[in-house]
Amino acid sequence: MPPPIELSSPDQASDAPHQTPARSMHAPIPEPIPRDPGWPLVGNLLQITPGALGQHLLARSRHHDGIFELNFAGRRVPFVTSVALASELCDAAQFRKYIGPPLSYLRGMAGDGLFTARSDEANWGKAHRILMPAFSQRAMKGYFDVMLRVANRLVDKWDRQGPDADIAVADDMTRLTLDTIALSGFGYDFESFASAELHPFIEAMVGALEEAMSKLTRFALQDRFMHAAHQKFDQDTRFMRDLVDDVIRRRRAGDAAERRGGTANDLLGLMLEARDPDTDQRLDDENIRNQVITFLIAGHETTSGLLTFALYELLRNPGVMAQAYAEVDAVLPGDAAPVYADLARLPVLDRVLKETLRLWPTAPAFAVAPFEDTLLGGRYLIRKDRRLSVVLTALHRDPKVWADPERFDIDRFLPEQEAKLPRHAYMPFGNGERACIGRQFALTEAKLALALMLRNFQFTDAHDYQFRIKETLTIKPDGFTVRARRRRPHERIAAAPLAGTAQAPQAGPDVQGGGRPLAVLCGSSLGTARELAEQVHAGALAAGFDATLRDLDDVADALPTTGLAVIIAATYNGRAPDSARRLEALLDSGAASGYRAEALSVAVLGCGNSQWPTYQAFPRRVYEFFTNAGASPLLPRGEADGNGDFDQAAERWLALLWQALQAGGGVGGPAHGTPPVRVQIRDVAEIRASTLPANTQGFTVLANTELVNDPSGLWDFSREAPRTSTRDIRLRLPEGVRYATGDHLAVYPQNQPGMVAALCERIGIDPEAIVTLSASGGAARGLPLGEALSVRQLLTHFVELQDVVSRHTLRLLSQSSRCPVTRQALQQLASDDAGSGYAAQVAPRRLGLADVLDRFPAIEVDLAGLLACTVPMRPRFYSIASSPLVSPDVATITVGTVWSPALSGRGLFRGVASTWLQSLAPGAAVAGAIRTPNPTFAPAADPATPMILIGPGTGIAPFRGFLEERAAQQAAGQPEAPVQLYYGCRHPAHDWLYRDDVERWQAQGVVQVHLACSVVDGEPRYVQDLLWHRRADVWARLNQGAMLYVCGDGRHMAPAVRQVLIQIGAEQGGMTPEAASDWLAELVSAGRYRQDVFN
Repeated sequence: MPPPIELSSPDQASDAPHQTPARSMHAPIPEPIPRDPGWPLVGNLLQITPGALGQHLLARSRHHDGIFELNFAGRRVPFVTSVALASELCDAAQFRKYIGPPLSYLRGMAGDGLFTARSDEANWGKAHRILMPAFSQRAMKGYFDVMLRVANRLVDKWDRQGPDADIAVADDMTRLTLDTIALSGFGYDFESFASAELHPFIEAMVGALEEAMSKLTRFALQDRFMHAAHQKFDQDTRFMRDLVDDVIRRRRAGDAAERRGGTANDLLGLMLEARDPDTDQRLDDENIRNQVITFLIAGHETTSGLLTFALYELLRNPGVMAQAYAEVDAVLPGDAAPVYADLARLPVLDRVLKETLRLWPTAPAFAVAPFEDTLLGGRYLIRKDRRLSVVLTALHRDPKVWADPERFDIDRFLPEQEAKLPRHAYMPFGNGERACIGRQFALTEAKLALALMLRNFQFTDAHDYQFRIKETLTIKPDGFTVRARRRRPHERIAAAPLAGTAQAPQAGPDVQGGGRPLAVLCGSSLGTARELAEQVHAGALAAGFDATLRDLDDVADALPTTGLAVIIAATYNGRAPDSARRLEALLDSGAASGYRAEALSVAVLGCGNSQWPTYQAFPRRVYEFFTNAGASPLLPRGEADGNGDFDQAAERWLALLWQALQAGGGVGGPAHGTPPVRVQIRDVAEIRASTLPANTQGFTVLANTELVNDPSGLWDFSREAPRTSTRDIRLRLPEGVRYATGDHLAVYPQNQPGMVAALCERIGIDPEAIVTLSASGGAARGLPLGEALSVRQLLTHFVELQDVVSRHTLRLLSQSSRCPVTRQALQQLASDDAGSGYAAQVAPRRLGLADVLDRFPAIEVDLAGLLACTVPMRPRFYSIASSPLVSPDVATITVGTVWSPALSGRGLFRGVASTWLQSLAPGAAVAGAIRTPNPTFAPAADPATPMILIGPGTGIAPFRGFLEERAAQQAAGQPEAPVQLYYGCRHPAHDWLYRDDVERWQAQGVVQVHLACSVVDGEPRYVQDLLWHRRADVWARLNQGAMLYVCGDGRHMAPAVRQVLIQIGAEQGGMTPEAASDWLAELVSAGRYRQDVFN
């Protein structure tokens, strides 16, 4: 949010007679400032094209060496364009900001607002001190939700217009930035995207700015007779003042409907309530109005120009555009709502914006004046109080600083290059204490908006735009239009690595454990933490430790007090995972308060996903419990984030763990390359196979029904692809097994026969060969040791074959090849190299074991080596979609089939579990187990308690069970409250799952249904849009004690729903965003907000 342009108007007094100060005989003789030839009387005035003064200054700067002077009908103004001279002007001890035309012309509109006030005016210092907290880093985080909300309006508008619409970029960027500053700063919503025409405020603002600029190039006598222009300026000013007065009045009246989430800590709240820390005074009403007008203008006009120029430059520079797309795809995959922390991971966009502001500083000049007579550059005498203008468009092209200055080159702002720039070579936001107060706000807003534009759209210049600039007090491309087509999924596959990736620490030299005891403790629900714990356990055994592997619950009654303990734990919805619930209960009750562990050394790694508000909650609690009990940390608590590079984070922490154990007489890690199992091939006659995990039971398929209807003719599939097959599968429970509404069914799936056969062929083994596995060093994880079974059975039932290969696996495979080129290529893939390493080439392409073996035929791996590269088959959890009140011995699950083009580029990716389940016929057996979520996800015990259920797509599964239960309770005569179901689908005739059931229950008064349809025009697109549309009703029901449940996609939908609920709390409850977030957290703590989500 740079200040508006400050082109110094001629100063009549600058050419008046003035006594030259005394000068010693050795003092340099002043030189005249270079001047352009002009005409008598009018000087250079008629040489300037109306509305193009800034462009004229840039053009003339190329003919002068750092400074020149123009004559405006007898008034001469110096313009500085070199870094050397500008550096002198930025010395605050010698020069001050000068408020001259055109800014002084705007004082009739903005008065003594921050950008038009003189530095010696009391209100400038008072307002600056009061408003600084509103632009802190913490404040940026508070504004982020509003910025995102408005940016999503832009995305929605471009979606509605379609790919053939010509988008007036500057107009839409103006809508975006005006709504953002108004909502963030003043709680006022212009709702600019709701109209095809720009808001009248924009028209009034542009008119006033254009008039201020026009006055610069008029003759004084001419301006005296411009009555119509002066009258229009007054009308525009009155309109803006009236609107701002209304905004202030509504805030003071506390009108919640108009505050739109305005808070006591936003700009307007601070102006109304805060006191100046120096004078203990508040701002007066007139100054508050001046500040609001100032921020509404400066807070949007320059940023809209920046975004318009940025999109123009990206289209002109496809190589840079490709870098930007790649970065956005890496940092913002899919459609998950961005979070504030994501912005720090977008260095390419940072550089795009900086280079755009270098070439096109949207506030292209500022003015200063000396406190005393001074000799500028040792050559040019500048009298006291004479204004000079620094022309930023020329300064940023100074050929003595910028190589090839007209070229758009974002690498100028690589950290090592930017550090070499002279201090005052780059000043798009002005200089010193009068520099733009909202710089961070502008860059945050611009980067978020640009990221969302690139994530969602492919841009084309359909009309071969001829570049031209429009000047008011700011600059922007004039008449620039583009077309925006939704990016297709396959266009977003390639994910670029993040710059500056640190190298993983390597394990130290092997040191034997010497029989020292080491307890590996695990808290896991989904198996990830368990796998890592098994890896540590296997490595410790191989190194000679007396290592044990146990769940945290197994040691809850006898916690270790001496030796070494390595704890790897996850968090499930903020609570303990399944295998640590007893420990959590112990901590909750305080029964372990007397536990002491001064002789224990402990290391803790937490697994989780930073998208969840409860990220690392339980691992952090475990770490604090042990360290508070006196245990010494072996190393800082580690975090492996599923929203980032989980594999890399875990591997780095494990490397540090081995180093720490080495330093304490431990181990440098397990030896690489030794397969953890020995394989004995046996004759088929010796078959005695055991093919099912011992802890599961057999469920029997009763029915397998398709829920999705043919979408033909319903919509254009280029807009959004139809839903893949989704099945309703009814299962008979084993004898004695029972479930509760809201429980999960854990299913152990089977790998696809074609994949098993292909792997067998690749490693050269008969799939019907019979094998018996035995452990080697205790490192065989989850395999059926001692059982005779076929290779086909082994690979079908017991191991994961489609996981993304880990770095460890790539290193193992590299040792299985005699080809040096293959070994080097695999080691490179396992590295942290920014361009060719794991983060760039493996993780974003989801390369699996089959992909790597197919790509590198020189890998020579046998069955033992193949098993060393796999992990045990994990259960998949499905919400049960039925109620035991209706059928206690039958459970229903809803299975959405995962079929999509493989990110690796090798054909079609088919999900392991969904593909297998989709194929099952009645009578088939399913290995599974009932699991109760923690926290529970059960309907309210009292049917009279109202519930709000939010579950798009297959997220409806548990809610079908909820509704079936409520219908049964209603039939039994129990009083019940209506249930509100918020459901999302593509088209009701295509994929409204369980539509007949839900409509029947709606007719019975059990539920009220609200639909979001992503391909039906005129309807809310997603459930979060639907919630916002019905926000008053949602707020009212929550205030009436309703419980709120969310089920479904945890990467995209659930965070967006949380964000909308916070926005609802802010608007409807008149809370700050922080207070609204606390309110939602209180709902979670009270058990009134529950979620059951999946990725």
